[in-house]
Amino acid sequence: MQDIEAIRRVKARYVRYGDTKNWEGFRDLLTDDFEAYIEGMPRSSPDAPTSGGIQGLEMFLQAFSVMLADSLTVHHLYSSEIVITGPETATGIWAMHDVVKLPACVFRGWGHYHEEYEKREGRWKIRKSRVTRLQIEEEWR
Repeated sequence: MQDIEAIRRVKARYVRYGDTKNWEGFRDLLTDDFEAYIEGMPRSSPDAPTSGGIQGLEMFLQAFSVMLADSLTVHHLYSSEIVITGPETATGIWAMHDVVKLPACVFRGWGHYHEEYEKREGRWKIRKSRVTRLQIEEEWR
């Protein structure tokens, strides 16, 4: 139960640090080889891709700090399903809702985070994150 609670706290910080743009704090939550894939992602224009992925902590931080620089984000997580799969590995699924207010669009999404966690040097970190959206709404300005 201590490991599950530690993972819940990591994910809570993940959404809080993302919403408050605390990129240095974010760095501490992810592995160096972090991978992310997003289905139904916020876009800067209607012709931008709706899905995409990124590999590596530095690439992720750079891309998201630029993409979200002039935005307001709010993420809510629900119903965590965390499974400890080994002494230093775990998986999790989180129901989620987010609002992303970009200069050209207000984006709302509902779906799930599907994640893999690793315990490194005694601390849980997010190794992989895949966002799947069940529904999105975009209001172009």
